[in-house]
Amino acid sequence: MRRTGVRHSVAAILGVAGLALASIAAFASTATAASTSTVSLNCSTVVDPAKPPNTFAWPDAQFVFSATGPAGTAVTVEVSDLPAIAPVKMAGFPGTSKLVLTLGGTTTTLTGSGSITNGGANQPVPVPDLQGTLAFPVDSLPDVLTSFQLVVMGIATDCVLPTATPTPTPTTTTSATATPSASTSPTAEPTSKPTPKPTSKPGSDSGKPAKGSVDFACVLNPLNTDFDYPATVTVSGYRKKAGHDISLSAKMTDLPGISPVPIDGKMDVTLDVVVGKRKTTLKGSTHAVAPPRQKVPVPTLTGSVAGDDEVEVSVTGFTFNFAALSIDAACTADAESLGTMKVGSEPIEDDAGPDGSGTANGGSTADGGSLPQTGGGDALPVVALWALALVLLGAAGLLCVPQVARRKP
Repeated sequence: MRRTGVRHSVAAILGVAGLALASIAAFASTATAASTSTVSLNCSTVVDPAKPPNTFAWPDAQFVFSATGPAGTAVTVEVSDLPAIAPVKMAGFPGTSKLVLTLGGTTTTLTGSGSITNGGANQPVPVPDLQGTLAFPVDSLPDVLTSFQLVVMGIATDCVLPTATPTPTPTTTTSATATPSASTSPTAEPTSKPTPKPTSKPGSDSGKPAKGSVDFACVLNPLNTDFDYPATVTVSGYRKKAGHDISLSAKMTDLPGISPVPIDGKMDVTLDVVVGKRKTTLKGSTHAVAPPRQKVPVPTLTGSVAGDDEVEVSVTGFTFNFAALSIDAACTADAESLGTMKVGSEPIEDDAGPDGSGTANGGSTADGGSLPQTGGGDALPVVALWALALVLLGAAGLLCVPQVARRKP
């Protein structure tokens, strides 16, 4: 009797265990393992909405799914590096990624975000891993892939299969939201211009500056890309005693507003001038701050040179340099004359440019010589320079030859 009861109990336990094992086996049969899909994509990057998008091919893009189904499965997707599309190094830039899959009117959107760092200029660009929940099994990625997107500091790259046409994501919203901050430039004008007047003593000679328009032809390095900089340049001079060198101060109108993202970093500038028959280089430095697509103030440039009380002044060149990222521009002019400068006897106020902006921190030179540039650059957000480079670069030179995508280590 007792043995019969034991047999029934053991049978019951084994029956329950069998059901549990059967359920686990049934669940395991529906789960899927990791899967790698390789596709070729056509991509488009919009930097300046006023210009055509920059297009390029992304051959052999790899998407590694941690699982491909069933519906409701949480997945992580690793993506191979984007081709080498950035002309400057990216160092820890915030970025987001998005993969859209569609099947029978149902959409699955996987997203990712992270810090993006690559090996340098014209090097492949890492993509943040994507995560999300599948709304349907992904048996064949090409059959369900709708679009892929990578956004780095507001600059979007959109990719689709070759059979579709990429729809570029405009970057105008980033610029538009920051544009009202441009009101900071005009507010400086009325406060800074009256400042020099109280410093002049009754009967003192403040001299007369040479002022004129200069059309600079500029080249952005290391991209070797051309752009124009029409500027109004004012050069003033004074000396305390007869026979002393002339202390020079130059003010320039702002650089063109060509960056679609904010600028915030140290900028060094130089201005090559001819005073009388003597060549000299004036220098300045500032922490440049400007909203998207707004003009960038140029600091006051200073220097010294020997010369007479009234001298002709002409301009031959200008440079700006963001030392932290090894990006600079060299500008030339055809020795354009600013007219005659009358040397004064009072110090030159140098805390405002022609438009009331800029601060001085320059060097000085003697007859035809130039001092070496000093000081290291603060870190300028690289995206500002990247965007500046892309705007100037244009569609033809933006992209290097696409490299075969590679898996991330």
